[in-house]
Amino acid sequence: MSDVSTSELVLRADPQDVPWDLTVDVVVAGSGAAGWAAAIGAALGGASVLVLEKESAIGGTTAKAGGGADEIASTWLWICNHPWLASIGVHDPKDDALRYLARLARPERYHPDSPSLGLPEREFELLETFYDRGTEAVAALDQCGALPLRPLEQTLDYFADLPENVTPRGRGLYFPRADGSEGTGADIIESMRAAAVELGVQVRTSSPVRGVVIDEDGSAVGVSTGDRASRMMLVRARGGIVMATGGFTRDPDLVRSHLRGPIVGGLASEGNDGDLVRISGALGLDLANMNEAWYAPMVLDLSPYPLSAAFRLPGDSMILVNRYGRRVVNEKTTYNEMTRAFFSWDPARAEYPNLPLVMIYDSSVSERCRAMPEDAPVTEGGGNPLPRIPGEGHELVADTWGELAVAIDARLAEYESVLPGVRLAPEFVTNLSETLQRWTRMSELGIDQDFARGGTSTERRRSGAPRTPDMPNPTMHPFAETGPYYAVVLVPGTLDTKGGPRIDSSARLLASDGAPVPGLYGAGNAIASPAGQAYWAGGTTLGLAVTFGWIAGVDAAARGKAQ
Repeated sequence: MSDVSTSELVLRADPQDVPWDLTVDVVVAGSGAAGWAAAIGAALGGASVLVLEKESAIGGTTAKAGGGADEIASTWLWICNHPWLASIGVHDPKDDALRYLARLARPERYHPDSPSLGLPEREFELLETFYDRGTEAVAALDQCGALPLRPLEQTLDYFADLPENVTPRGRGLYFPRADGSEGTGADIIESMRAAAVELGVQVRTSSPVRGVVIDEDGSAVGVSTGDRASRMMLVRARGGIVMATGGFTRDPDLVRSHLRGPIVGGLASEGNDGDLVRISGALGLDLANMNEAWYAPMVLDLSPYPLSAAFRLPGDSMILVNRYGRRVVNEKTTYNEMTRAFFSWDPARAEYPNLPLVMIYDSSVSERCRAMPEDAPVTEGGGNPLPRIPGEGHELVADTWGELAVAIDARLAEYESVLPGVRLAPEFVTNLSETLQRWTRMSELGIDQDFARGGTSTERRRSGAPRTPDMPNPTMHPFAETGPYYAVVLVPGTLDTKGGPRIDSSARLLASDGAPVPGLYGAGNAIASPAGQAYWAGGTTLGLAVTFGWIAGVDAAARGKAQ
């Protein structure tokens, strides 16, 4: 290898001078949903494919989705205009869908009268691609048996009531188990893996991509892989390399440098520590959306790892307050939007007053929300932060508000290393009393005059009928006049980040001048997400991952044939 210029991240060489250990048509880095979609798309296109997984087990963050309190509950794919919509009587016109996508992806730029709806052309093009080819991807994966899917007929999008959303239900797709129940992320991964292996895809675990080999004309022609303790292996990719390595949730320095607020931890797979971000820097790729993530509140006592996400805060006699005893957010909004409340900055006090937030509830919530069966399925919107046994682990219990405040403050003191200097304000109990009095008045009125809780179709459908007929808003009810009272301390976290190098409509990674790097592709949370800041509905993450993974694999296979 005397003619090979080596660094850990980039190797520049004439392919003829590289002592390749293995040659395939397509290399896929990462074995989550994006990686398997790429591998299957490439294999169906006639390519030989090698999947390299950094960790010792396959599946990445997708494999953690569903099936337990400390795992990601959303196991759906969200796809516009998917092939099963007609069967449930739903129509999803492209122009209308794009307005919904753009309105939330870039709300500060959205303009309904603009040809690109106010978005930069290349961002708008990716939303068009998601609409146009998402249905192609899921149809092909279903047809080959890799990912059989069925529609969630009545499930609403997270912003079902926005005027831009004329198709507020039915875009969600679930993986049916043999008994008809909704499958988990692990089920999705196993089904895709089995189909890929049947198609001849090779898989190597404990094989991180350490660098990319670039030839003299700037094309990506291979990768270096292997554990640091073993000999480096060089793999040539005649058609292309698909980077589906996940985000950077597991790298505290990258999180601190790029995300827009304080993050305590996240649910992403252990290997999601920004491999592609570092490779992008060495290659001069165009990084974008680095300040965004798929957010969720996390339970303090289970942080930093493992974490438990509070995807859905249950109950009507339940509120979130900051350490000053004040409500600051609609407790029934989506987890992604709720988490943004943690990032509010108080310039007068020079602090984050909403870090942490405390979920407070009474015995009626405790009793009703623990009544679910032990084997109740975990679906999107799950992640109930109440433990099975009252007072267990992270849950605090006291007979009076004053005693509960003492317990909360003591818990914060225990986590000084996570939240340095953060304690309850001296006026917490006094302010909380005022907050609860106002809550009672608004509950009786049926209108949350502060944060519009229960004001959307999605929130009302999740909550069901009001507990009592004299309380018109099903999400609101006065607290019991006597204890016990309960509290869970929440902190901000991520499912994973969604920033990285930009891609084009063929999922090719783009250099800083906007030109694609031939032979180099990206998908999933490793790239600058086409969603921008949006979380359109449950299943958005997997829908995007599968769509652009599929596109990358198909294009890489075609490129390999043309070489």
